[in-house]
Amino acid sequence: MTNVEAEPSAVRSDALPASGIRTYIILWISQWLACAAVSFTVFVISVNIFVDFSAVWIVAAAYAVLFVPFPILSPFAGAFVDRYGQRPALLISNIGTLLNLSILAYMMISGLGTPFYAVCAVGISTILRTLQLAAIESVVPLLVPKRHYGRANGPRMLLTGTFVLAGPLLAYLLLSVFAPSTIVIAECVLVVIAIIVVSRIQFPGVDRPSPEATTQSLGRDVADAYRTLRARRGLLTMVGFLAIVSGVLGALEVAASGTVLGFADDSGAIAVSTSCWLGMVVASILMVVWGVPRKLVMGGLLGAGLVFAVALVAAAVRPNLILLCVGGFIAMGSLAVVIATFQTVMHLKVEQRYLGRAVGLKNTAVTLSHIVGDVGTLVLGISIFANSGKDSGGGVWGWRQGHGWDDVDSPFLKVIIGDGPGRGWALFMMLIGLGVGAVVAYLRYRKPALLHVEDDLPDVTPMDRLSRPTEDLTPVRASEATATPGGRSA
Repeated sequence: MTNVEAEPSAVRSDALPASGIRTYIILWISQWLACAAVSFTVFVISVNIFVDFSAVWIVAAAYAVLFVPFPILSPFAGAFVDRYGQRPALLISNIGTLLNLSILAYMMISGLGTPFYAVCAVGISTILRTLQLAAIESVVPLLVPKRHYGRANGPRMLLTGTFVLAGPLLAYLLLSVFAPSTIVIAECVLVVIAIIVVSRIQFPGVDRPSPEATTQSLGRDVADAYRTLRARRGLLTMVGFLAIVSGVLGALEVAASGTVLGFADDSGAIAVSTSCWLGMVVASILMVVWGVPRKLVMGGLLGAGLVFAVALVAAAVRPNLILLCVGGFIAMGSLAVVIATFQTVMHLKVEQRYLGRAVGLKNTAVTLSHIVGDVGTLVLGISIFANSGKDSGGGVWGWRQGHGWDDVDSPFLKVIIGDGPGRGWALFMMLIGLGVGAVVAYLRYRKPALLHVEDDLPDVTPMDRLSRPTEDLTPVRASEATATPGGRSA
């Protein structure tokens, strides 16, 4: 099994600074504030690309500006982090974000801003976030002792999910008191705090590429990292599972909205979104206190994935507002466990010099899948509701108000999901949950490499490299992994 016990004190003191945990907490909070500022901007500026832009090609272009650059650039951002370090990446990201938000605030105050410029501003911040996420996710082994990786990764989902889920409620509250430009200026202050923290932190030194290696392209660096992941059996399967879950989440953003708005108003949608956020918060707190599940793959990755699937199915059974709030709370809490477990395995099993690129490749797979799930479900909704004949004045987006796809002819389905507005989306949610459950079962019984990741792959954290400087990075069997000094498993 994975050895998460502390190494001898001499090794530990050489591997990590004495203030590493405190430094990581301060760094994480400051970057969370900066990331939240960017995420919250889209709610503050109140840009809806489906309303503010009429032509379909302009909508597509705006969507591409907002989302497409992130998966394309993430692997190269990870290569930059591996080559030059976390500090330069964070400084570039934070300073660029500050300049971008400052220009946006000026445009809003002067009245020169346009919806398309606002979309571009958010898109630029999203591009800069590729460096931020690659740096903050790969810095954990440099600052946190090995035995605390699970606790450090517990709040990972809060880094990007807080203001996506809680954003509508907070935007409603703040915009009722402050002007949008005032809120953007306050966001700039949060980013300034993040810049100050990064500039004052001393990051531990790590082995950097040789001068010869730095002359090769970043694309070659990314290819090297992919080959490393592929050689360590089971890791790519984990990335694939996380990508599937992300695609499901993208589909749920549309399906859950269609279900809720079928029988509730915007306040109901905000209630469900806030419940999902609270599920993330509670799960994150529990993991910070107790750590991730001891059996990382079976208990954390697949176990929490199964809970996620069951919560979706349960929420879709004759749905009402309370049931959807409870289901969203459980589903997003279990998803936080899945992500924290994945991060912990990556930090244990991927060598530090490849970790930034591994994070970048993961972010690409996850984001692409999310886009496919989101756009695919939107297209499904348009095709179904545009032909349903029940769009009562809402245009092609009338289905968001619950019109169309509501008649349930099957007596069997009426017993399961009921009959009324939003039930078609409820059925879609149920099918998604069943699909995730089927994927978990397949991985459990048909992918032995995934199940034995903890046993077959040696830990390659900075502390392990100090104790095993000549470690073979190729995958090993469990019997070989246990042949370490002292008889402990690697």
